[in-house]
Amino acid sequence: MKKLTLIVALIFGFCLRPFSQYNEARRIDSTRLDSLKRILPILKDEARVNTLNEILIRSLYFHFINNTLVDSARVDSVRLYGSKAYKEASRIGYKNGIALALITLSGFETWMNRSITDTAGKLKNILRGIELAEQNKNDEVLGWGYFYLGNQLFLGNDAKKIQECREKAINYFLKASDTLHAAEMVTWMASDYAGRGEYENAYDYGTKSQYLLKRSNPYISNIYYDFLVQYATSDMAYTYMAAGDYETAMIKLREADQYGIEHKTDWSIIGDITGLFCEMKQYDSALIYWNKWRGGKIYWTFPGLGYAAGANSIRAKIHLANKEYDKAIEILRSCDDTLQKYEYMRKPLPLPMGHLLLLGKTYNEMENYKMALAYTTRATRIAQDNNMRLEMMNCFELLASVYHQLGNNDSAYEYLVKFNMIRDSIQNKRFLLRIYNAKKDAEIQNKEARLSLLDKDNKLKTGQLRQESRLKNFSLLLLLAVVLIGIFAYRSISLKRKNEKLRLKTQLTLQQFENEKKQAELQRQTTELEMQALRAQMNPHFIFNCLSSINKFILKSDVDTASDYLTRFSRLIRMVLTNSQLSRIPLSDEIEMLRLYLDMERLRFSDSFTYSVIYENAIEPEAVSIPPMLLQPFCENAIWHGLMHKEGHGKLEIVMSLRDGDLQCVIADNGIGREKAAELKSTSKGKQKSFGLKITTERLALFNNEKTIQSFYNTEDILDGAGNVAGTKVTLTIRLKEGVEKVVNTS
Repeated sequence: MKKLTLIVALIFGFCLRPFSQYNEARRIDSTRLDSLKRILPILKDEARVNTLNEILIRSLYFHFINNTLVDSARVDSVRLYGSKAYKEASRIGYKNGIALALITLSGFETWMNRSITDTAGKLKNILRGIELAEQNKNDEVLGWGYFYLGNQLFLGNDAKKIQECREKAINYFLKASDTLHAAEMVTWMASDYAGRGEYENAYDYGTKSQYLLKRSNPYISNIYYDFLVQYATSDMAYTYMAAGDYETAMIKLREADQYGIEHKTDWSIIGDITGLFCEMKQYDSALIYWNKWRGGKIYWTFPGLGYAAGANSIRAKIHLANKEYDKAIEILRSCDDTLQKYEYMRKPLPLPMGHLLLLGKTYNEMENYKMALAYTTRATRIAQDNNMRLEMMNCFELLASVYHQLGNNDSAYEYLVKFNMIRDSIQNKRFLLRIYNAKKDAEIQNKEARLSLLDKDNKLKTGQLRQESRLKNFSLLLLLAVVLIGIFAYRSISLKRKNEKLRLKTQLTLQQFENEKKQAELQRQTTELEMQALRAQMNPHFIFNCLSSINKFILKSDVDTASDYLTRFSRLIRMVLTNSQLSRIPLSDEIEMLRLYLDMERLRFSDSFTYSVIYENAIEPEAVSIPPMLLQPFCENAIWHGLMHKEGHGKLEIVMSLRDGDLQCVIADNGIGREKAAELKSTSKGKQKSFGLKITTERLALFNNEKTIQSFYNTEDILDGAGNVAGTKVTLTIRLKEGVEKVVNTS
């Protein structure tokens, strides 16, 4: 998933929205570059060439115009200072200067993922630069030579040679103490291994990348260093994802996102988090994060078209999961049309294929098999051409299904065999990766344990030395103690009388404290009795409503529905009776009762509405306690007064979050709104006061120790873009308290 996003980002020139905030890294980079340019006129010979080459390299990473990293300006600056460095070095016969200028001028366009001309000539210049650097045994220049040489544009698809060049670049950079660029090359190798499905190597190189970055001196570019740290951290998340360890993957992504916030890199990882939620099939959470990421809008911004295509493909995947086929097709066709329009920009990288595979899946589910075959075939061709194994597996599976539906069982069988072969290979690798990661983690823990033992040994030896020192001084301390005992004996006699007076005073204070404690206990018992009385009022109200519903089904002779409803009701009433003995229950139990109630209401109203329960801010429902049956009356009010009178399908959303140490619950519906509900209620013959809601608000006031009920309870209308009422939202604030009561089942 991330690989596709990165590829399309590179294809269409995507870069970080470059540092709209003037952060410390940018200030340092700008100051260093300006300083080099200022001293350049006074330098001569080799010192001048070295400075020109340093400006040349720094310009690759830093060239801002009006707070924007301008690609064309970087190219112009590199060519200008590179040409000057080459001419000056040639004039004085400075081989290291000639070599570095030749290598950088010939290879920098491949690093920027730009198409190049005269590939043979530039390859010849890089090889010449490497030869000059070998003659002078210059590790830094050799590192740059193999850095640019290990590229597909120069070596074609010879993976072995590319691997050798990159390993040489890493070794030469490390010999020259240039850990930043060694870490950069290791980072790209980890990413390449993951793209080819070689997750064990990806894990090793990813770990090595983070190790090197912690020890790097970002002398060339602090901005690029921050980018590599953030990228390497997020890239490790996808290695864990490949092993099915989604929890660790999410931790890594949030760590990378937090790094970007703290260092003001202006690169949010929220898009990767959105994709991970999709991978976990948590589409409600994915949609929430997608709206935060893209502002709820589908738009195209040049030159980041590939990045937008990846983002919008995730949105289409959410639509597809919800069977909203028309919306999914609209987004994916827009992706395809836009990317085809700018296809000339893809060289030398392939056109993205994720949206094509999603189009194939969508049309397949719509039973439009001809269109599904067309798009899936295009996606398969791109995946095979670029050896994208995971994407190939998904394409083969879909092609087998489509050909079977078209009656071409020979082709269906052929792709089914291919699918099984590549699936077994990938699944075996994922299994091995899980074991491999566990083994690596165990090795790290063993090393830490050994270091801990050594540290303990050192502490024991230090303790023994201190003990010997104490023994030597013991005799002196003993003599001093005798003197002090005499002084203390004298003081104790004089203080004895004072202590007796203080003892009497303390007894009086303790007696007063006991009286205050008893008074507080009586107040607590009074509050508890009031809570029990209110629960005794509310539970019969709820039971009466449920029995009325069952009676209606029986009168309508709908026996099956009545039986189903009664089964759910019996389970719910048992939970209600059990929890009615408690002042607080876990939030998870409250949500389970609420889901039972909402399912019963959906059954009674013929599935005329849907509902969802969403947790935010990493809430642990088992660790949070609230009064029982607290949320049900508000949901009942939303259904009966908002959704029941709505034309069309209703939606009810319950969102739990932590706000300033309190639990906040937002209950929102897309019903008719409060004003219209009040009008209907005033004209209704069956007008009845909502006792359940009144009782619940009084209970919550007692629970929160509030005298004013409205201090924690707020109701407001939801407005659409035109200012019309589009529903109602109730916000509850519940103070968190430690501990959950338990009831022993004696039945």
